[in-house]
Amino acid sequence: MQKLVSIFSLVIFFTALAFGQAAVTIPFSCTDGTLTIPLAVGLDPTATNCIDPALGESDLPPFPPPGVFDIRFDLGPYGCPALSTWLDFRNASFPYSGTVQHHFWWQVTTPGVSSINITYDLPPDQSMTIVDNITGTLLNLGPFFGSGVAVIPASYTAFGTKAILTMTYVGIPVELTSFIGTITQDGVLLNWTTATELNNQGFDIERSTSIQSWEKIGYVPGSGTTTEPKSYSYLDQNVTNGSYSYRLKQIDFDGTISYSDEIEVDFTPDNFELFQNYPNPFNPSTTIQFQVPNASDVTVIVYDMLGQEVRSLFAGQVQAGKYSVEWDGMNNAGSKMSSGSYIYRMTAGDFVEVKEMVLLK
Repeated sequence: MQKLVSIFSLVIFFTALAFGQAAVTIPFSCTDGTLTIPLAVGLDPTATNCIDPALGESDLPPFPPPGVFDIRFDLGPYGCPALSTWLDFRNASFPYSGTVQHHFWWQVTTPGVSSINITYDLPPDQSMTIVDNITGTLLNLGPFFGSGVAVIPASYTAFGTKAILTMTYVGIPVELTSFIGTITQDGVLLNWTTATELNNQGFDIERSTSIQSWEKIGYVPGSGTTTEPKSYSYLDQNVTNGSYSYRLKQIDFDGTISYSDEIEVDFTPDNFELFQNYPNPFNPSTTIQFQVPNASDVTVIVYDMLGQEVRSLFAGQVQAGKYSVEWDGMNNAGSKMSSGSYIYRMTAGDFVEVKEMVLLK
């Protein structure tokens, strides 16, 4: 008698779950009406508080002469003696939520007369303020959200040449855009996709039942940091009929963890059914699946094309669920059968169904 294997079937969907934060680079366009200069602020996990040439940061020559508009980041407060052009990154422990200050210095074309317009386009859930570098009472702009123009008025440029731009970052999520579980001939196949990832070491796959608390059943490596969609899968082969819950435990390289939503599934077939064997044709063995909607006495028997019994694969009572048995091409006496067509029949109470299969050698 062949061993009976129970198969668990489920389909799960959920979307848009937060797992971390993507890198942030925010460009600015600064002008006093005569000359426009690009700047950028942001967070980068590889940045330092000084000049980072790999990120495009560089020192400038001595200050430009009077009458030339210039605006640069002042890294002096962070232990760097020089001023930096174009980019200003502040290293932070990711995922990061909080505020980061960016000190900047300028001179306008006509000191005391020209205002400075800073065009910005902030990511969702980020905000910006600009205040003077003394008390915040002479210049206090913002908070700014989305896109627009922040104007440092001529009344302040006549008084000061420095200000502090403060960015408030809210953790930008790494989105889990889909999580799907489907039945296969080998078990439950879990598939999930991410939209972006940050420092993602990988995923622990965890499962629980009514009699078993959460346990790790597998691990899938992540893609580190990426803004490209990624797809993952895991096959849970150790399943039987009943209620199951699955979740993903996302692990950062620094050990930070996040959990996906929990999914609960209760599978019970709603009809009797005998499935086509696979593979078919086969050599040397094939799998036959059947399902029952309630407790039933079931037999599965293989016959030759003359209707003579070849092999009794299963006879017994089963609970509601989906099951599989294997035929190794041998008869009840343990002898190998010859190539040809065979039929297999499932009986469960008044339900009877027959299908054909082919053995090739």
